[in-house]
Amino acid sequence: MNVKLSALALGITLAYGATAAMAADAYIEQTGNFSTAVIEQGNNNNSNVSARITTSGWNNDHTIEQSRSEDVWATINAPGSFNTVTIEQNRLDYGGAQVYQAASGGSVSIDQGGTGYGYGGGGASQWAFVNQISGWGNDASIVQRGRLVEAEVYQTGFNNTVDVNQRGTGSATEATVIQQGSNHYASVRQNGSGLIANVTQTGLGNVAMVDMSGRNHTATVIQGGWGNTARVTQSN
Repeated sequence: MNVKLSALALGITLAYGATAAMAADAYIEQTGNFSTAVIEQGNNNNSNVSARITTSGWNNDHTIEQSRSEDVWATINAPGSFNTVTIEQNRLDYGGAQVYQAASGGSVSIDQGGTGYGYGGGGASQWAFVNQISGWGNDASIVQRGRLVEAEVYQTGFNNTVDVNQRGTGSATEATVIQQGSNHYASVRQNGSGLIANVTQTGLGNVAMVDMSGRNHTATVIQGGWGNTARVTQSN
């Protein structure tokens, strides 16, 4: 069974001719089989925009796209089977994304920022939180561009991968990666502004790579176990 649900909230505030802040909310829940969920939200000026997808079972595929809005938030809760998550948030001011996965072979891709839509370039603040617990072979990729950007990733199991790429234009650029288990790989690349990176790995055969350039630098890598590798590069 292949189910595809699509929720679109396009220009909701303008459609009703409202000048005060409104809410554009979308919610999809799926259970079982080869489900695909898509939420697209855009052109919600002066609005609080939120999207949520909850799914369970089998080969799931989810997409949330939010653009040209002031304040957006995306949440995906995807236990079970081969979860794939893609979240794109661009041309906005404040953007937040939170993903929880509890399976093996899952994938999360979050892209935040881009050119602004009347909100000052790449946006004021971007937050991304990924929690992939248990299982193996999970992958998390986060790209952020904005004045204040923050990313946090927590993974357990083995053979998991994290790639965080941040470009900050304001006072804070921060990334935190925590991996528990064996044969994990973490890469954090930061360019511009505050530049704070923290990577903690426990277990065997883990690799941590941190590359920081521009302005102030702080990097902390903690590894417990044996056969681990860490490299930190800082430049102006």
